[in-house]
Amino acid sequence: MTLSLIRRLALVAASAGLLAACQIEADTPMRAFDIKNTAQTAVPAPVTATITATFASKAWCEDEGAMAISALGSADVPIRPVSCTKRQSAGGESVGVFQLNTTLVKTAGSANPQTVLEEVLNDDLARFAVFPHGTHKHLLSVGLFLNVAKLEAAKAELLRMPVFKEGGDTANIALNFTVTITNDLPTPAKFYLGNVSAGGDLPADEAVMTIPPGGTDTVTLDDATEAQLMQQGWVNFFAMDAR
Repeated sequence: MTLSLIRRLALVAASAGLLAACQIEADTPMRAFDIKNTAQTAVPAPVTATITATFASKAWCEDEGAMAISALGSADVPIRPVSCTKRQSAGGESVGVFQLNTTLVKTAGSANPQTVLEEVLNDDLARFAVFPHGTHKHLLSVGLFLNVAKLEAAKAELLRMPVFKEGGDTANIALNFTVTITNDLPTPAKFYLGNVSAGGDLPADEAVMTIPPGGTDTVTLDDATEAQLMQQGWVNFFAMDAR
């Protein structure tokens, strides 16, 4: 089921159009301690993304989801269906909930982006990685990595599904990628949400998010960054002050 949602991401990247009108929300909880600990020890930290999507019907949710799971899941990054609700009224929608279990890993980065992608993903679908910021030594960058090639390979299989052939709906798909950060450290944690390398200086105050101990806040990719993710396979989600 989850794969169905993520495969839809592939459809958006190449030809946003053959699915029923759909809203996809991917929310991944992440702890400040795990970010710092993974950067210091290189021990991966488990993270679970909850993916919510709307479908034209419960049958679409179940059928597309089953195909997606079989094509995009793996032993290291499994995708698990949670629920598909039944439409409450004629013309209504079904809501599907799925979980993608992956990890936050450490990477040293590379001059060759493809090398980094292969190192982080290891042929799996999606993974987060923490790596040193290129300019500011006290910052840790956290990026989202997607196996775009795997998504593209699944696209043709999806397009052969009867639900696409019979639906005839060419509505666009709305995508939202969010990380929900919890500061489980004893001191306030600062996160930089813009291009922290711009001009060699840190960004203005509005680009800095401070989370108090025990607090939680969210970071959501904008449309331009999502497009970049689908084009190159990875984006920098945010940077954390490691001091």
